[in-house]
Amino acid sequence: MSTLYMVRHGQASFGKENYDRLSKRGVEQAVILAEYFLKLGLRFDAVYSGAIERQKRTALEIIGLYRGRGVRMPDLGVMPEFNEYDSKAIIKSQLAELLDEDPALARELESIYTDKKSFQRIFEKTMVRWVTGRFDKPGVENWKSVKARVAKGLSAVMAENGRGSTVLVVASGGTISASVQYAIDTPDVTTMHICWQIINTSITKFMYDSDRITLSSLNAVPHLEEKNEKDIITYR
Repeated sequence: MSTLYMVRHGQASFGKENYDRLSKRGVEQAVILAEYFLKLGLRFDAVYSGAIERQKRTALEIIGLYRGRGVRMPDLGVMPEFNEYDSKAIIKSQLAELLDEDPALARELESIYTDKKSFQRIFEKTMVRWVTGRFDKPGVENWKSVKARVAKGLSAVMAENGRGSTVLVVASGGTISASVQYAIDTPDVTTMHICWQIINTSITKFMYDSDRITLSSLNAVPHLEEKNEKDIITYR
């Protein structure tokens, strides 16, 4: 069997002009994770991330710390299959119909990208609609497509890294939850609920061989819990 560690990126820059950059806290989380992996004696045969900045930066922080300690680490392989879905495009495509269904949400709109609670209320209602596939809009990626590309990425990683390999993939909440669904066939709405609970730099572990992949553990953050610091555990 081989082992695949799938990690969510560090905290991004919510409420800032460019969300896709790691916050100072996000960089710190990535470094703490790298230190934890080193403490465990983990050695990776391959490291991948999606193509978006917060994923790549998290992976490069881990690679850089390993190499800085004189530990061999492979170069980063970038795979767009693990990119996060475009939540802004999804919300925009669903918003008019969502407001027809729940006009009270209108007051949340002004602060949707600056207030985390406002964002979460609109985000959750939007994503539950979107994930069903009944409200797909032209030009906006649907959940079926996300699942298909994540499955393609997982299959490629598994094919490239055979028996006995230890692999690291840095992804996002949506693509991690899609990977969980791929492994254990959770229902779509349940998968979206899992997505909302994925913590920044959390570790989701899979075991795989040539014809199957199995979930071993989900959303673990021992590296953050042992720090016992205020606000070190973040979701956005």
